Amino acid sequence: MPVLLALFAAGRIVVTEVMANPAGASGAHMPEDRNEFVELYNPTGSPIDLYNWTISDGDAEDVIIAWSDSSLLSSDPTLIISYTWLNPGCYAVVLDPEYTDTAATGGFVMPYRFGAGTLILTVGNTTIGNGLAASDPVTVVSSSAYGYEDTSTFGTPLDPSDTIPCDAGDGISWERIDSTGLDVVSNWLACRDTAGCTPGAPNSAATFLDLAVAGIALSDSAATRPGEPLFAATVVSNSGFRTADSWNIRLFLDRNGDASPDAGELDTTLVGRPLARGQDATLSVRLTCPFAKTDLWAELVCPGDGGSSNNNMRLTIMPGGSDRMFDLNLSSFSPDGDGFEESLAVLYRLPDAKGTLRVTVYNLGGRQVATLFSGRPPAQRGVVGWNGLSSAGAPAPTGIYAVCIEYRNSGSTRTDKLPVVLWRR
Repeated sequence: MPVLLALFAAGRIVVTEVMANPAGASGAHMPEDRNEFVELYNPTGSPIDLYNWTISDGDAEDVIIAWSDSSLLSSDPTLIISYTWLNPGCYAVVLDPEYTDTAATGGFVMPYRFGAGTLILTVGNTTIGNGLAASDPVTVVSSSAYGYEDTSTFGTPLDPSDTIPCDAGDGISWERIDSTGLDVVSNWLACRDTAGCTPGAPNSAATFLDLAVAGIALSDSAATRPGEPLFAATVVSNSGFRTADSWNIRLFLDRNGDASPDAGELDTTLVGRPLARGQDATLSVRLTCPFAKTDLWAELVCPGDGGSSNNNMRLTIMPGGSDRMFDLNLSSFSPDGDGFEESLAVLYRLPDAKGTLRVTVYNLGGRQVATLFSGRPPAQRGVVGWNGLSSAGAPAPTGIYAVCIEYRNSGSTRTDKLPVVLWRR
């Protein structure tokens, strides 16, 4: 057990980034053969000599040595070479020895822009390990000359059953999210930087910000009558890796269906409080129920947000005044994997909960596509969802569908149906 803990805990030197699949083709003198790297970080308050430390990919072990090719300085004279001491709070990058290969082919020649003052190291072989593969873990161990063993890993080498290491994508590195955290799946992130990696600089996780509109719903699922007050709650979540200090959310009733706020439409901006990583915030707004079916839009604005595709959401408000047994939260939805309007909610309200309920979806040809619910309802009011899949599990194609409810009780049957548009990009 002591060995297991040593390998999984962050040591005095930490593996913080691994590029196992450089952009470009593989083969002798090709980009993938010469552009692999491993980034190390010194979180301590003292300099540490990395000379004769070992680095292994599980297939072969190499000794870390100083980088000596001064041609690397032509693009960045701040880089530190011919030296193996890593200063406190600084980064070292262990480069493939052929990074500056003068016979390089296939493009991507010396492609990386290192952080200022990065210590450049290499290994006394022609590759790091026997060449980093996407499935290779990495283990860095201190020189035995110090009388102690300082170990840091990437890819949980003692647990091959988990989901790392794996291929992060062509030209994309794996980055440790918390430099002092354990080597576990949840502490690694495929680099979000547009360059695909951040060698010798803070990882993209340290700066990546992503707020999302996680949900929007009315406080009461019953259909409100036109002109009556109703309240809508919007949930905003921080799925990024740093605190969002400044953001707001704009809500408007889209009366003319153009998906933008116009004169005469409700247009309210709510200012959010600082939201830390992993936290949610719920903001409520008071509305007046429209006289016709209208979409309520929520638009999130956050400076520096790295993922704007999840910053919008809408809710279709269906005024009451009819005896219809259900409403749909949206008039159209798009289950295409982009995180926006991925599913349809069927909000039902029954005369009672003593009978049997069947919720089905049909295409325009009258063929049943999916059964969403069949049986005794758990309550008089409830919600059933459709993720856009058929009963066979296949994605339903773009088109207009009919959502149908059939409620049977005491020998009588009631049915209702509403149209919905499903579209895929």
